[in-house]
Amino acid sequence: MKAYAKEILISSLALLILLAAVWGYIRSTKIQQSNTRIDIYTVIPPDANALVAVNRPSVFNRMLLENQALYDIFVSQIPPLFLSFVRESRFLQSVTFSFHPQGVICYVQAGDEWESAVKKKLESHFSAYKPVKTKADGIAFYYYPDAGSRFLGCFTHKGVWVGSYSKKLLEKVAGQQVNPAVSFPGDMKRLRYSFDANAPLNIIFPTKDLNLYVSSARGTPGWRITDRWLAADLFLSEGNICCYGFLPYEPDKPLAMYQSMGDTISARIRNLYAPVRLSFQVNREGAWAYYTGCAPAGK
Repeated sequence: MKAYAKEILISSLALLILLAAVWGYIRSTKIQQSNTRIDIYTVIPPDANALVAVNRPSVFNRMLLENQALYDIFVSQIPPLFLSFVRESRFLQSVTFSFHPQGVICYVQAGDEWESAVKKKLESHFSAYKPVKTKADGIAFYYYPDAGSRFLGCFTHKGVWVGSYSKKLLEKVAGQQVNPAVSFPGDMKRLRYSFDANAPLNIIFPTKDLNLYVSSARGTPGWRITDRWLAADLFLSEGNICCYGFLPYEPDKPLAMYQSMGDTISARIRNLYAPVRLSFQVNREGAWAYYTGCAPAGK
């Protein structure tokens, strides 16, 4: 009888352990699913100058970060440490960068594996000093001392890891976390919904950065694009790095002017980043003019 009772006890304990494991898995899965539903764009401060969304980090690595010329372009705009996070692609589903007058913010959907990996990476990268920890509104902030008297700050809240070298920007994002809202300019807000989430990379940037102007050969008024935002999806095609975007088609402007605008965009980008030599094709469909530009992806 004692042996039978012992078997019942062991079986009951095993069943309880199994049920606990199943419950833990279901709970973890629900948390992960909840995290992936968080809209990163609701926590980005509204004064963003530009956005870069990396949807497929492994492809982005192959397409850009392994190309030295293009890597140099991105590292001139994004802190190298943030770009190194993208190389941890097996822990990343996506990563987003927003650009502001005070600096760059990095956003990552923070699953358990990512949090563990980034913690180890930061501890290794900043091994000489321990981070300074502060807390506000229930959010724990960590500040790691870096070269040049700078501090990398970061926090994780509601399933999103956020990092920046600007304390002010971190506090802005924390405020957005408390009261999430998409508050971009109208055109920027509309364009972010136009993103192709399957493209390796999406970009939104203001036209004023390129000073886009096309003169008319027939003496009619030229065309200057100001106070607008442009969006582009970047992808790899037949050994070329390509981008795809669109502009509203204005009936009073012939398609040739849109082609000229493509040439102007190409020239402006080449002036800023000499290795990028885009060649654009323009097609009209209804109320939109679509641009497809490609450049060789050589080393």
